Formats: sequence, structure tokens, C-alpha cells
Amino acid sequence: MAKHLIIASYDGVSSFYCGPGTTMQDTIYALNDITKTEKIKISLAYISINPKGEVFNYDFLQTSTRLVKKTGGHLIPLCNGTAGFSENDMWQSFTQWEYLCASLSTALNLILKKEDDNILMLHDTPFLPFYKFKQQIFNKKLRCFYMPRSSGLNHKFGNENWRKKRVVLEKEAFNYIQKDPKSSVLAIGKNFAQHLIDNYNISFSKKDYFLNGLYFDRYKKFLNKKFNILDLKKFGININPNSKIIFSWGRASIAKGQKEMLLAWEKVNKLLPNHYMILQAPNNSGENDYFNFLKKYEKKLPRLIIIDDFNPEIWQTFLRNINTDIVCIPSIMDPNPHTPIEAKLFLSGMNYVIISSNVDGVKDTFTNNECLWVNPFNQNDFAKKILEAIKLNKKEINNMSKANNKNLLKYNYLKTINDFLKVNKFI
Repeated sequence: MAKHLIIASYDGVSSFYCGPGTTMQDTIYALNDITKTEKIKISLAYISINPKGEVFNYDFLQTSTRLVKKTGGHLIPLCNGTAGFSENDMWQSFTQWEYLCASLSTALNLILKKEDDNILMLHDTPFLPFYKFKQQIFNKKLRCFYMPRSSGLNHKFGNENWRKKRVVLEKEAFNYIQKDPKSSVLAIGKNFAQHLIDNYNISFSKKDYFLNGLYFDRYKKFLNKKFNILDLKKFGININPNSKIIFSWGRASIAKGQKEMLLAWEKVNKLLPNHYMILQAPNNSGENDYFNFLKKYEKKLPRLIIIDDFNPEIWQTFLRNINTDIVCIPSIMDPNPHTPIEAKLFLSGMNYVIISSNVDGVKDTFTNNECLWVNPFNQNDFAKKILEAIKLNKKEINNMSKANNKNLLKYNYLKTINDFLKVNKFI
């Protein structure tokens, strides 16, 4: 009997443009390590992408292919009824989610062996409808783990009718999943788990927590470096070399709290004539009105720069930049995002202060002595916290850095995956 782990995601196998893609890449790197000593067959399922499309990433596909070939698994391109060209084709909506899950069910019927122990991990909401199609996979040992990263009741924005339909879909799916002894919902954060308990009546045991994290070795290249303002020129940023930076990053979305941060900058920028506020906010969420709002403020406010580019080297360069004074994480609705974990990891040896939202799942990452908490909806509080961060002395900043470093190991994604495989008797 072979151990067969199948992982499904709409990003991170042959594309890379969002948080689930980061999770998938970290998963692939971690499994490369684990399978050096453990015999596990790995298969990766992803939305079929046009090789000439906007989101196709050849290097990532090669990384995925190497893992699958090494372990004797399968690459599984899934059809969701789109051209597989743009970022919008990847997420789509309810009909495409069902196509996606039906395609996955058909593929699994073809590749799964009845004598194998098969585990399927399903990343995010588009895979929730799989519960309907799982029942047509016959004579196979299959355990399913659903890993939602958002919900209609947590992310309260966008088209209201669409969101209501989404909530109905989610409640129905979670209800069936909880009744299935071979299926579980995994929580990627403690606050998000509490949201699912309160609003969807889901119950979690200790083994149902699969906390978000990072594969640390993937970031070594930047963690061993330091940059200055001149190094930003390759990203098209030309500012005074003596300037100081307030930095934030995340896709342009109402969920990320960028609007709230800009409103705080509007109040405080005159008091900080040597500071620039720089946002890496790629317009890849389908929220064009929100992105246009950010760009309007870029024209309106002094020393504000918005970068429409997902390139991870940008935020990594800023976090290792000696001119970065403050790193802001203003999320107003997030399950347990990567950004605070990345800020914590990159802080070692640097002098920036982390200002973190005290709203929703971002709270999972920090304790009270690791950041300055802010209510992002309170513009005056946000402005005061920016000024407070700049006034902290070196000893206070160093103590924050030490506290973050001490708390870092719990976000080691390699350990998280190892523990998951051990609990499920895969290693």
C-alpha cells in the first residue's frame, strides 16, 4: 500500500499571483525535503492554464513537475470552463467552481488506486463543492481536508447578491463535510477558526488546526542581505537617498485595509516631511474601483507611491532596506495572512517597527510586545501609532525584534506539514 498525497490549489503550481500560491510553493518546497527520507507519492492538481496566458509561470511549473516525477505522482490540470488566461479565470464563480470540482473527481477516479491510502488537501473556497462529487469516486480510500482561506460572512464586500449565494453554498458544504467521517475542515488560523465556529457551526479538534506559515529556507537569499534606497531604482522608485520609508504590501483589496492606512497618512504626512509611504498593492483582486481609489490618493497626497506589481522581490527588498522605519499591516478582514509572518521573519537585524491591525485573523501572528496594535478604522489612532513608532528608541525597537524572533518557530511551515503527516500516519 502506497501513501498518496494529492494537493489541489488554483494558484502556485503553474502560476503565482496570490496568497494560496505562496502556500502552495512553500508546500512544494517542504515536501521536497520530507520526501528525501519518507516514501510518499505526491500529486498536484491545478487549474489548466494557457502557456501564453498572463498568469502562466514556467519556473513554478518546473518546480511542481520535479516533485511529482520524483515521487511517482501526477500533475493534474483541471478544467473550470474558462480560457485559463488571466487571474480572473483562476478564481471565477460558482459555476466554474463546480466544473473545477467535477474535473478533479474525474481525474481522481482515473489515477487513484484502491489499495493506496489517499489524502486530498483542497485549498480555499472554490474547492468546497467537491463534497458533491466525492461520492462518485468508488472503491478508493480517500480522506479529504478542506482548507478555506476566506468566507462570505468574513469578507463582507462586493456584490451583495453574489455574497449571499456564496454563504448558502458554504453552509451547505460545511454541513455535508462535517457529516462525512472521511472529511474534515482545517483551520489556518485561530481567529478564523473562531469565525467558522460562530458563523458556520463548525467544530474543530486539536488536530484540525493547520496554521499558516512559511518555508523559511525559501527566503534565505534576501534574509542574508541589506539594501538602501538606491536599490529601489530597479523597481522604478527614485527618491532622496536619505528618505525614510513606511511600507505595506498586499493585493489591492478592501480586505487589506490600504484605504484606512492612506487616510491616516493624509492626517500625518505634514509632520513627517522626510518619510515616504510606499504600498506594493497589485491590482489582481478584481476590485478595480478600490485600486482606482488608491491611485487617486497617490495623486492627491505627497510622498505616496503605489506599486502595481506582485513581484515578491519588491516586498523582500523593502523589508531588508535600512531606510524602512515602519512596516504596516492594516488588514481589516483576513483569516491568517502571510504578510505579518513575513514581517516577523524579515525583521531580524533590521530597525523597523511593525504596526499591526487589531482586527480579525492578523492578530494570530503577534503578541503585545511584538508590534504596535492599531484600530485601522480609527484614523486618529492610526496616525498617532505612526508617530509613536517613529519616536521609539533603539532599545525598544530591539526588544520588539527579539520578541518576534523568539516567537518565529511556530510559523515554520515545514514543521506544520510534518506534524500533519504524522497525525495522519503518513510518516
